Amino acid sequence: MAEERGTLRAIAWQEAFPALRIFSALRMALNFKALVLAAIAVAGMTAGWRTLGQIFADPDNPELARAIQQHNAWPWHRPLSAPGVDEITTPRAWPAESPLLLAWDEMSGPLRQLYGVHPDPYHPYRPAPSFASFGYLLCCALWGLLIWAFFGGAITRLAAVAFARQENVSLGQLAGFVSPRLSAYFVAPLFPIVGTLFMAAFMAALGLLMRAEIGVLLASFVWPLVLLGAFMMAFLLVGLFFGFPLMWGAISAEGTDSFGALSHSYSYTYQRPLQYLLYGAIAAVVGVLGWYLVSLFAVLIIQLGNWGVSWGSGNARIESIYGPVSMGSAADTGAAIIEFWNNCVRTIAFGFVFSYFWSATTVIYFLLRRLIDATELDEVFMPNEDQKHGLPPLKTGPDGVPAVVDEAAAVSDEGE
Repeated sequence: MAEERGTLRAIAWQEAFPALRIFSALRMALNFKALVLAAIAVAGMTAGWRTLGQIFADPDNPELARAIQQHNAWPWHRPLSAPGVDEITTPRAWPAESPLLLAWDEMSGPLRQLYGVHPDPYHPYRPAPSFASFGYLLCCALWGLLIWAFFGGAITRLAAVAFARQENVSLGQLAGFVSPRLSAYFVAPLFPIVGTLFMAAFMAALGLLMRAEIGVLLASFVWPLVLLGAFMMAFLLVGLFFGFPLMWGAISAEGTDSFGALSHSYSYTYQRPLQYLLYGAIAAVVGVLGWYLVSLFAVLIIQLGNWGVSWGSGNARIESIYGPVSMGSAADTGAAIIEFWNNCVRTIAFGFVFSYFWSATTVIYFLLRRLIDATELDEVFMPNEDQKHGLPPLKTGPDGVPAVVDEAAAVSDEGE
């Protein structure tokens, strides 16, 4: 009896410390489908930005030229080298920054620059932004949002099903889930921005009145309304900044629309901000480890391929393949194709940054949902589940008691 009372058989660590489940995001992010989806998305986003740069290009606008230059780098030009391993074609670097920060910086770059194009009110001599710069950054932000509305939605759906049900989803099923909800993924983050611009328009109208001397006096009487509007703008923008990733998780896990995603993300962000920050900090630390391992593995793949071939070709030939000197038309074509395959490895490795971002934020959404709404972690919306597990067809019998109808009989009745 004493032995039975004093025996501690096991500790459910993930139940005691739910934050440990964030480590599962690393496994989900390394899913090959998620890596490929992220790689295609980041390449497509960069291609769109480069195309927009050519459309808006103006040699007489240095401000626009700087903005275009910041969005011209292809993903395979990112350094992937790790300490102790040098790749021939990339600089030596330590990937110490978390994928969460890297992905957010990459996706929100045009939007953050768009926020900074307004002249600084405390530096009145700063030149006003050009219409071309504003239009370019706005188009880049919308293009990036459209790209990630589909591919980010697919990755979060893949992570949601894997986390809740430990099941893998095919590419066809992902496309079938995301396509009808593409507008929800795309529109959800736009509502706070539209609301902010709407209030800014009223403030701008008041600002026009303040150009006159008497306008300043009149504006002083309604200035509390300006502060109230500024409070609402801050509420929307802070919630968008932190809650934006949760919108994708809400749609992928709940199958909800853009309004539902907006409600869930703002509710979770403002009700449990410290818990959210804790989960984000843990995910950031885990991501650094994963990013280091992925970048190291990618560099080793390329380097070991070169090393193995060099036993037959010699080091001089390998160096000439990556060098600027021409080796002849046939050899130059072969070198270009070799570089293409190496770039595929680098792009997939860099895709881990975005794959992990969406996987980790999806896991965080599940954890916050259980914390706030007391929803079990294994609950996820499945489009066909209601049909699969719904009630069987019923038919009232001669005695007035409902009874289950045989499926074959139900089909024959429908045919009649």
